[in-house]
Amino acid sequence: MTLIAVASQNATTVTAHAGRCRRFLLFGRHGHRVLDEIELAPEQILQLASLDERHPLAQIRVLISRGIGEHLSRRLGKRGVDVYLTHLASPELAVRSYLGGVPSSLEPRASRCHCGQPD
Repeated sequence: MTLIAVASQNATTVTAHAGRCRRFLLFGRHGHRVLDEIELAPEQILQLASLDERHPLAQIRVLISRGIGEHLSRRLGKRGVDVYLTHLASPELAVRSYLGGVPSSLEPRASRCHCGQPD
């Protein structure tokens, strides 16, 4: 099954900082409903974790967010994860947009974010 993870810190809207997000909503390839919700431990956030097969998000094939750094985007790409950036706030609409073939509306950030951590 193709798993789509949406960065959603508050479980309601798409989060703008995928690398620091701890909560993700999981959708299947049809995107009709949330299949599961994953909350990462602080040391498991994407910008810090090794992203190996033991990571809670190891099985995802798509990551949707409102923002991501180039470094994390490249790391995910090397693991076969398609990064889709959107301006949409609704996780459901963002998944439908991705599945509908609408191109990403944003690009990964070239520089570090203001939190002081590398993306």
